[in-house]
Amino acid sequence: MRTWHFIIFSLSLFSLPFFGDSTYAEEIKWQTDLKQAATQARSEDKAMLIQIGASWCGFCHKMDRETYKDAKVIKHINSCFVPIRVDADENSELVEAIGVAGLPTTVIITPQLKIVKKISGYVAAPEMQGHLSKICLVNHEQAAPGVKQQPIQKMSQKQVAPEFAFKKICLVSMLDDQELVEGDARYTTEYKSQTVCFASIEHKQKFDAAPENYWPAFEGKCRVSQLERNQSVEGDPYAGGVYRERLVFFTSEAERDKFTSNPGYYLISK
Repeated sequence: MRTWHFIIFSLSLFSLPFFGDSTYAEEIKWQTDLKQAATQARSEDKAMLIQIGASWCGFCHKMDRETYKDAKVIKHINSCFVPIRVDADENSELVEAIGVAGLPTTVIITPQLKIVKKISGYVAAPEMQGHLSKICLVNHEQAAPGVKQQPIQKMSQKQVAPEFAFKKICLVSMLDDQELVEGDARYTTEYKSQTVCFASIEHKQKFDAAPENYWPAFEGKCRVSQLERNQSVEGDPYAGGVYRERLVFFTSEAERDKFTSNPGYYLISK
């Protein structure tokens, strides 16, 4: 209960400073006053989209330049959500209460203060659209109970993008070519109950021949978060690297640097 008490308390007190690239962020109607945003969310029955970042966070700026510049994302957020900016450095207690493991973090909270989605790390525009579509469609269905459900379900299947593992990054390109390449949805493989996407049919064939060689260490979880905070958090390929011919993912570049400074500790410790 402490988490929700604190969030409610925060909504009453905090007026948060803006961070990030103002040129692109102005296109989305970001708010920094949590109390005002929560009031608007309740009155309009909209979920709140809280973007948590910091001025020093490179991937936060990358999302500002790319994801939040995308016309579809801008329109979707402004029409279906109440968008809020949170500076992690200025609001460490709120960040801890929400359970932020790395930056940037995107959190979607209902007007009743229930967290329905928490995404750690950089999110490209197509992936963000997929997340927003799922939640936005649910809100629309709840807001219009008289509408027949079947047409909405059919529309949902067409609009919601499939969930790809590791932010759709091609694992073979990352390990063999040392490049971060977004996979092509035409070339996928189901492995360990996840859908993995590849840059080409050749990359897919390499993976299929020896998937254990390309599968990231620790099942793609951030080892630093696991040992230091006892948290099982999905690692971010954009904050990943190669160690002893294995892919290793982390929640942030800072966590990656910790691992690099003392890999023996994180590999041997249980």
